[in-house]
Amino acid sequence: MTHNYFEYDFAISYAGEDLKIAEGIKKAIIERYGNYSVFLAADEQDTLVGKDGEIFFEELFKNSKQIIVLFSENYKRKDWTRFELDIINQQNDENRFIPIKLDNVKILGLPSKIIYLPFSGNYIEIASIAIKKLIKYESDNDIYRDSAYQKAKKKIDDSRGTVDKSVQLIKDSRQRTPLDNIDYPKENFEPLYSIIEDKETKYSTIIRRVIRLNIPDGLSKDEVIYNIKYCTTHIFNKDKPEAIAIFVYSDQASNFLGYDDKINVARSHFAFLGDWGKAEEGFAYNMPVSKFEYTYDFEESYFDKKLKIKPSSDDAKEILIDIFEDKIFDLISSTPKIKTRNIYKNIKIKPEEINKILKKLEHKGEIQKCGSRNDWFWEISNKMQNKR
Repeated sequence: MTHNYFEYDFAISYAGEDLKIAEGIKKAIIERYGNYSVFLAADEQDTLVGKDGEIFFEELFKNSKQIIVLFSENYKRKDWTRFELDIINQQNDENRFIPIKLDNVKILGLPSKIIYLPFSGNYIEIASIAIKKLIKYESDNDIYRDSAYQKAKKKIDDSRGTVDKSVQLIKDSRQRTPLDNIDYPKENFEPLYSIIEDKETKYSTIIRRVIRLNIPDGLSKDEVIYNIKYCTTHIFNKDKPEAIAIFVYSDQASNFLGYDDKINVARSHFAFLGDWGKAEEGFAYNMPVSKFEYTYDFEESYFDKKLKIKPSSDDAKEILIDIFEDKIFDLISSTPKIKTRNIYKNIKIKPEEINKILKKLEHKGEIQKCGSRNDWFWEISNKMQNKR
């Protein structure tokens, strides 16, 4: 049975000898397609130490939308990966299984009709197929991705306490261990950006930098990533901020709306775990630069001229809808047996917009209709009650 609450978009199952390939796939997914969550055991050693491995991985694969499995002779002969495969095999009926063959290994116990994707250094192709499969799975199962507003709320919730701790470290005059330099990108491109704005944010006592770049029209994603990394490296190695946000525009592109409107190329964060909101945590726990990651979001209309960019006003409407979605959920949660007409009275937007939000919340499994056919009302779902 499909559920709508997942911790990761992808989990990668692999043998230790194949770690470099697993890391390459994770990197391709995140760098080319933005902020998708990918579990890789090698990145989570601190989390895994002391836990019951069987229970942990059973829950992990249950709570990952797609599982990428790297089949190889190494994978075949390991007891632990065979255990992982037994769990993964149970998910195959839900179309959550992406099998990749690294060599000519034959795996017993899998359905003979399974189509494998052969590995030949084709990281970008694998990332593309994985994202398309994820999107189809989400669409088929009415799974809605968090909006920018919802992600921001989660970052605030997740970071409680770390800001206070980092402020206390500064008050105590304790010094952060100096961060190492990072390497400039090695791809054979030229840096083609110009810096429009470079400012230090006043979000907290932790140093963050926000950079706005302008680049020419017609660059590929790889070239855009190169320019972002080149700029990030130059700034980071010079000043060592805890987080760097890069906003990339192109005033030559047909989708350019102005520097004060929505970015028309890409945005990137370089920070602890790739999360701008975890800069305090990185400082508070003295995390080394090896734990810093890049995350990217691309505006596809820059790369595909057939697409149209949405102005910021449209994004603002979506954020307002998210706010009202929260208000409606809270109203249903706090008001026993509330009827739709009472929601109309309490939420001051058009009834048709309320109906759309109610339908969305119902599809997400967050609210449910209760009572008789002629006298029904709204309640939060049993699943959400259990979660609380």
